[in-house]
Amino acid sequence: LIDENDILVGHSLDNDLRALRLVHTKVVDTSVIFRGFNGRKFSLRHLSNVLLQKKIQQGCGSSGHCSTEDAEASLVLALRRARRGNSFGLKENSKRQNILSVFQKINRVARDQNSDSESFAERNDGSCVCIGPNDWISKYASDGAHHVLSCDSIMNSMSMAVPSWLSSDKSFKRAGFMWANLRCEDGSTDGKGGWKNEVNKLDEIMKALVDRVPYHIPILLLFQHNYKKASALTLQRKAALNPKAACDWTSVQEEEWKQSMEQSRNGEAIWIGSACPSMCS
Repeated sequence: LIDENDILVGHSLDNDLRALRLVHTKVVDTSVIFRGFNGRKFSLRHLSNVLLQKKIQQGCGSSGHCSTEDAEASLVLALRRARRGNSFGLKENSKRQNILSVFQKINRVARDQNSDSESFAERNDGSCVCIGPNDWISKYASDGAHHVLSCDSIMNSMSMAVPSWLSSDKSFKRAGFMWANLRCEDGSTDGKGGWKNEVNKLDEIMKALVDRVPYHIPILLLFQHNYKKASALTLQRKAALNPKAACDWTSVQEEEWKQSMEQSRNGEAIWIGSACPSMCS
C-alpha cells in the first residue's frame, strides 16, 4: 500500500503505527505540529472546530469517528500549516509568560551553552527584584522573583528601592534584573499638593537613576496613563454587553470607555544608560 518514500499525514499516528507494528520515517502528525504551550496535545476534533470551522466526529459509528473524515481534516490542517507557517495555529492565553521566569530561563540556557560571547543574563547574574502593588505582584511577579517588595504608590518610601537595588556596590544587594510598577494616583493621600508631590517624587527617582546607577546598566522607563480606569470600564462594558445582563450600556459610557482606552494605549518610553558615558550627559 505504501513505500518508504510516501508521506503519511494524520493525527496521533503513533497509535496507528504501533497497532500496525509498522515503522515509517516520513510522517506529518498534526498532534505534534499543533502541539500547545508546555507540550499540551489537542484533539483533532478541537483543531478542526477552531482552525477549520468544521465540526467532525459527530456520532458516525459507535465511536463517533469516521476514518475518512479524520484523514481529510488532518490533511487540510497540515497543508494550511505548510502554506501559512506558525501563524496558522491555536492562540493560547497560556503563552503569556512571566517576565521574571523568562529572564531566569535565559540565564539557565546561557550557562548550559558553551559560547565565547557573554550573554546579558551571564553579565547580570544577580537577584531578580520585583517592586510594586500587592495586586500587581500576585498577578505578574509571584513566581521567579528572589526579592519581592510591596509598594502601593510612588509616594511610598519603598519606591526609592528601585535606584538602590540598581546602584549597590555589594553584589548580593545588586539586582541582576529589576521590574517595578510605581503607581501615581489622582491626588496624594495627605490631601496636600496632589499631583505636584507625585511629580516631585518621580523627579527624585529619575535623578537617582541617572546619578547613581552605572552607565552600562540599561534602564527602560514606561509611562502609561489611565490604565486603572480603562481596566475597570472594560470589565463593566463586558458585563453590560452580555446578552444575559440586566443593565444597559449607554452611548455616553461607550464614549467614556473609548477615551479611556485611547489614553491608556498612548504612553511614553525613556531609555537611561549607555556603554558610552558621553551619550548620557
